[in-house]
Amino acid sequence: MFKFSQIATMEKNKLSTDAPFLMLFEIKSDALGDAIRLVRNTEDIKWKGKMWTAFPVDVEPYDEDGKTLPALNLKISSGGGIITTYLQQYNGLVDAKANVYIVHAKNLASSAPEMELDFVINETSYDEQWITFTLGPTSEMSTRFPQWRYLTDFCPFVCGDLRCGYKGDETCRNTLQTCLIKARFGGEPGIQTGR
Repeated sequence: MFKFSQIATMEKNKLSTDAPFLMLFEIKSDALGDAIRLVRNTEDIKWKGKMWTAFPVDVEPYDEDGKTLPALNLKISSGGGIITTYLQQYNGLVDAKANVYIVHAKNLASSAPEMELDFVINETSYDEQWITFTLGPTSEMSTRFPQWRYLTDFCPFVCGDLRCGYKGDETCRNTLQTCLIKARFGGEPGIQTGR
């Protein structure tokens, strides 16, 4: 269950406050020496012993259709062209890790964020004003779980490998009918197909 810190809870329940929630963006890549750390704020801040540079940042709203993995568009000002130089040198920082942290301005001494989201940069585009990063889920979300599927008439083993056990010259087509050692068939012929 998601839970704010005590300081953030007290601040969000006030009728008015001068201490905002801050969105911090960290882009990490092996190609970069140090991570790019930006904060959506009017002044730089120090959090977790690191300096976060104030930068114009915009997060576009997104829709989920339930059919594709969700993606989030993060727009960063290309002011000065500093980040654009990194994009040109390092393939748009595609596949770099992008972390989004939500922290409260009165709770910067705590190293625990109020919220943390982990993404991977899937696509990058830029023009004279904005750099747009399309952020997608980390690799754990895009890999199959469970890793194996159970199929009635398909053997996942490669013909002739150790799990298959066949040592001859023929090859099979990974079906129960073409299996050369039926006792070692890797499929699940006992599964009811609902026919």
